[in-house]
Amino acid sequence: MKFTCNIENFTKLLGIAEGVVTQKNTISILSNILIEAKNSKIKITACEPSLTFFGEIGADIEEEGSISVFSNKLYSISKKLPSEEIVIETDENNNVIIKPVGKNKIVYSLKGIDSSKFPSIKSLENIDFVSINQESFVDMINKTKFSVSQNESRRFANGILFENTESLLRMVSTDGKRLSKIDCNIVFNSKIFNSIIVPTKILTEISKICHNTGDVKIAIQEKSIIINVDNYFFISSLLEANFPPYDSVIPKDQINSFKVNKKILKDSIERISLMGDKDTNKIILFLSNNSMKIYTENMSIGTGEEYIDIEYSNEDIKIALNYNYIIDVLSVLKSETIIFKFKSSQSTITIVEDNNNDYIYIMMPMSL
Repeated sequence: MKFTCNIENFTKLLGIAEGVVTQKNTISILSNILIEAKNSKIKITACEPSLTFFGEIGADIEEEGSISVFSNKLYSISKKLPSEEIVIETDENNNVIIKPVGKNKIVYSLKGIDSSKFPSIKSLENIDFVSINQESFVDMINKTKFSVSQNESRRFANGILFENTESLLRMVSTDGKRLSKIDCNIVFNSKIFNSIIVPTKILTEISKICHNTGDVKIAIQEKSIIINVDNYFFISSLLEANFPPYDSVIPKDQINSFKVNKKILKDSIERISLMGDKDTNKIILFLSNNSMKIYTENMSIGTGEEYIDIEYSNEDIKIALNYNYIIDVLSVLKSETIIFKFKSSQSTITIVEDNNNDYIYIMMPMSL
């Protein structure tokens, strides 16, 4: 195998593959990628037990072929080479030789593995895809992925629930202490699923490569989801679990609320958190007429408090919250003004954007 290609395009493709490969893999071949040179294109494939990626770029191919090679070293070397083009070739001993074009004094060689030892991937022929705008899809991911649970014993909560109706795509996530739900009005050209749970990793990798123009294409094949962006394809196993009925935890009787400027609140909480107890992440909000005091106390360091203006006219009340949970959601909301809704100091808190009913964020208060 021997080919020449643009080093920037090659490194970008390797970088995406590197996001899939895990260096902690107990199966050594899955720390490798597969490189295939054929029909004036380079195809790179990366696998981990539940996620597969492949993508293509154009290349000048002198000799077709394929090889499996350690992903991390090839990526690390390629992105440091001082050239616009790179030559990759293999020898009779499966060594992968790397040369930047025009730099005869630079040569690297990595030990490769016969491509036949690399896992085979599913054929994507005769697959029906539906499309959604990239910007909308990434926005939905960003507003739900931080509420996914890291507790592997609660399998349903390790991914994001996708629900599809005739005119709506909905994503929901929860870790048991908070819940995110977002809707996007869209009519797919065919209904490929009703309700599925998608692992977070594939969605995180997809959000990294989207550029907010064009579409994301989605398909379901048996118990897997396939997501396509440009010349990149991701295939992930779906989570086989029953997502709990989330509607029952969305409050219906929140009689109190206040409006606040998102940036002012976020900046204030980020400063206050510097004094917070890292074991509890607790802050206390003291609400009074059109004013809120944000307070934290750390027994070994000291205290911090700030006052900000809000729109609030009900009785004085104080609420304890996890400041990380608030910062997470404030970091992804786009509206300048946000609304906090609640019934009492110990009831569920709902955060929504002003003049936007598509997104809702729910969090449990902490004990005072």
